[in-house]
Amino acid sequence: MKYKAAIFDMDGTILDTSADLTSALNYAFEQTGHRHDFTVEDIKNFFGSGVVVAVTRALAYEAGSSRESLVAFGTKDERIPEAVTQAEVNRVLEVFKPYYADHCQIKTCPFPGILDLMKNLRQKGVKLAVVSNKPNEAVQVLVEELFPGSFDFALGEKSGIRRKPAPDMTSECVKVLGVPRDKCVYIGDSEIDIQTARNSEMDEIAVNWGFRSVPFLQKHGATVIVDTAEKLEEAILGE
Repeated sequence: MKYKAAIFDMDGTILDTSADLTSALNYAFEQTGHRHDFTVEDIKNFFGSGVVVAVTRALAYEAGSSRESLVAFGTKDERIPEAVTQAEVNRVLEVFKPYYADHCQIKTCPFPGILDLMKNLRQKGVKLAVVSNKPNEAVQVLVEELFPGSFDFALGEKSGIRRKPAPDMTSECVKVLGVPRDKCVYIGDSEIDIQTARNSEMDEIAVNWGFRSVPFLQKHGATVIVDTAEKLEEAILGE
């Protein structure tokens, strides 16, 4: 067996959350007087670096920033329009966070084959975890409701611990799981996940069914990309 622990991103990796994220963000933007016609494809460009960055990207996109420029948000290379203030980001978040927490599982569901993947990995003794930039409250709700008994550890973004791609969240995970880093693999669907694995000194597997395209993943350093849950299982087990 190649890896003893598989650590998963959530949005776009094990769960298709795009519809509920779209509805919640449009609701928050409508309630705060902004455009509220974002599509699922828009949302996929906003999320991945935490909810603060997602709202900032959405406000910037509304203000005229290109989709291509949004990937730099949350990094030292970000160029946020003057019209996007932290006060306005916070005002939108005050609506978005509680609304999404209460509506995060209306259309959200596991991607095809993911439930069988979890079952098979557990039967073979692989420890399973979720480390996500999604708000921790929503992570815990979704893990409990959609993956009961599947994960040995689950952590979302919360105060006091740096979000991905910093290694803090995965370091906490490794400590709890008790598995050496070289026996852990991080699985995700975005450039943030690739960077997280690198910063955590772990191998990484990218999936092609999430929020980023295959060319985008390759451009950002993905070396192993799978297109089905079955192939993901083979990559984790080394079969």
